[in-house]
Amino acid sequence: MHKLKIGERYATVTGLPVLLVGMESGFLMLQSLVTDNQVAVPGAYPLQPISDDEKLFETRSSPYYGRSGRDLAGSRPPKQLAPVIDALLMKGGLTMKGLVRELKRRASSACGGKNVPANIRARLYWMRRRGCQVCLDDSGRVHVTGIG
Repeated sequence: MHKLKIGERYATVTGLPVLLVGMESGFLMLQSLVTDNQVAVPGAYPLQPISDDEKLFETRSSPYYGRSGRDLAGSRPPKQLAPVIDALLMKGGLTMKGLVRELKRRASSACGGKNVPANIRARLYWMRRRGCQVCLDDSGRVHVTGIG
C-alpha cells in the first residue's frame, strides 16, 4: 500500500475524486472534489492515487452553476408591479399607506430599490387618463371606479 499525503488527490473505490484533508486517530478526512462535502472514513479505507494526466470527470468551479456559467437554480424575472397595483386599486378600500404596505407584501422582490408610492401615483394617473374615476373617501381610502 502507498503512503497517503495530506493535500493529495485520490479516487475512492467507486471512482469519486477526493482530496485528503486530514488524518486523525485512525480516521481519514476526505473532501469530495465534486460537491465539496467533507466525509470522515476509517483509516483502512482504500484510496487510489490520481495523476493530473488522468481525468476521471470534468471538474467545475461551482457545482451549482452549469457548464455555460448560467445559474442552475434558474432566476425568474421579477414580478411586474403594475398588475398588482391595478388589482389593489380596483379592489379598493385601502389608504395610500395601506396600498404601499400591501404591495410590498405581495410583490416584495419587485419593490426592491423602487419608489413604491410614486409607482402607485403613476398607476392612478394612467387610470385617470384611461377614463377611470379615482376618488378618496372621508377616511382617505382610494376607490377606483370604471373600466379603463
